[in-house]
Amino acid sequence: MRAHEVPTHLQAEDKVLLGFTFPQIVAMIAVCAISYGAYTILPFGTSEVRMGLAIVLGLVGIAVTVGKVGGRRLPLVAADLLRYGLGPRRYAGTPAQLVRSEPPPPIETPPGPLSLMVKRAKRGLRRQRRNKNKDRCNGRRPFRPHGWFGKRRNGKDSKRDTTQKITIRETGRRKSWRTALAVTALLVLTAAIPQVALADGHWWDEIDYKPSEPVSGRRLFVEGLEVSGDRAEVTLRAATGLSLRVRAYGGWRGRQLRFWGAANLDEGEAIVYDLPLSGENPSFTFSWEDSLGQAGAVTLKGEQIPYPLPSMAGELCDLRVASLGWTPETIKGVVASDCVSSVEEEIDLQTAAGHESITERAVMDASVTAITGSVSVSAGGSDASATFVPNGDTPFSLPVATGQAVHSLTIEADLTASLRVARPPLVQLTHHPERTEQIVRTVSVARPGASDSVSETVTLTCADGTTTRHTISAYLSVPSKTVDKDVILTIVHPEHIRAEVVDRNPLSRSRSDSSEIALSIGSDAPFETLELPEPEPEPEPAEQTPLTDEETKSILDRLGWLWPW
Repeated sequence: MRAHEVPTHLQAEDKVLLGFTFPQIVAMIAVCAISYGAYTILPFGTSEVRMGLAIVLGLVGIAVTVGKVGGRRLPLVAADLLRYGLGPRRYAGTPAQLVRSEPPPPIETPPGPLSLMVKRAKRGLRRQRRNKNKDRCNGRRPFRPHGWFGKRRNGKDSKRDTTQKITIRETGRRKSWRTALAVTALLVLTAAIPQVALADGHWWDEIDYKPSEPVSGRRLFVEGLEVSGDRAEVTLRAATGLSLRVRAYGGWRGRQLRFWGAANLDEGEAIVYDLPLSGENPSFTFSWEDSLGQAGAVTLKGEQIPYPLPSMAGELCDLRVASLGWTPETIKGVVASDCVSSVEEEIDLQTAAGHESITERAVMDASVTAITGSVSVSAGGSDASATFVPNGDTPFSLPVATGQAVHSLTIEADLTASLRVARPPLVQLTHHPERTEQIVRTVSVARPGASDSVSETVTLTCADGTTTRHTISAYLSVPSKTVDKDVILTIVHPEHIRAEVVDRNPLSRSRSDSSEIALSIGSDAPFETLELPEPEPEPEPAEQTPLTDEETKSILDRLGWLWPW
């Protein structure tokens, strides 16, 4: 016989059969029983369907029992995923509650069904040992497993129950169906009890995994952030060699994955990502894992990302922040402007002058000839200004203090426009009183020529009283002639006002306008390299030496055991 001495501090599970532990063997037996029950007892489907279902149940059960992901059993991985999916994602308390003056008390977990069964079994074994040499009927209660849980059965009730008759009216098929369900539920509970008992504790209490001590220090730094439109350019630099995972979230409520990327960075190496921005609350998550197997993440969200970039509508120009970026010690950006070419200007317009002056308040169209001004940017105690560029891009650069912070920026544009107001002509009024005026004018009259014949019959009375008739004819002719004559005209002018239209030059005016935009952007701490300790070497496997018969006998003697040979 070869004996091996196994140290008790290795926390090694006992391998009972074929490299499987005792809970795994019990779970596999339960899975096989469930599969066999599904094949023989289920009242539906053909034999091929029931056999396929049994094979699927067996494979799934064995995979859940024996399979591992990253060295951890599948039920524990499923429990962690369920706890992560159903548990809270965000701490809702105050920062003061996160500070502990003393370590928290250990978490007490209530005993599970398996622990209660083991406790009851140990109690029964101790009772049997105490009563080993006593008579079986010497007042000791018989072994009754049904009394371990709940109330014990009363003797009178049991006798009364034996006298009752129960009429079963169900068919044999329904009875077998209920029996199959009960057996299946019992087997599933039996197979699940070991896994549930293991999953109740903390995951790091497993035998297969022991977490290493955390090494403090920053692994990843954000060295640049520039937002332009719906894209963000992020520059990352690794303080040590690590494996990087990048995720960008957006969309509805900022929970939709819009980008995923991965890279491996060496110490001091930088990488630039062009990430999309969408929704109301976009965020970026940069997770990492270093050479020691430790992991962490850096997140940009909320006020750290200036999205959407703000805009402002002014009287002279509409301003919008076209881009905004942060680099160590500097915030740079561009303000784009779209200016108007004409505006409405309210002026006092004189419409009439002279005998009567008329002035009215009028709104006139004024053309913008030039726009000048400056753009001032301030953040905390730093100020900077730039010359305004109308209908173009105005770049600015603002020095800021180094360190991790959220900078609140104020961009103010002070503009002055030169206006040219075209005025309508002026009406000049002149008053004239009443007066009489005599004007001598020479009038030329053209007399036309005319001719006519005239005849007349005359009756004469003679002395003797007789009458004599005589006809007399005459021909008259007047030639045409132009006759000039001076005429004196008398004109009376009544009192009146005479108007005269006079053109005027355009009016020159100036108008001032001021617009202000507020936004914020986040900055990270200065880059520093991280010196990680060397990973612990893998422990050499322990060499097991067989014990001699004398050493084995001495160990058994110390334990109080008898030597079997």
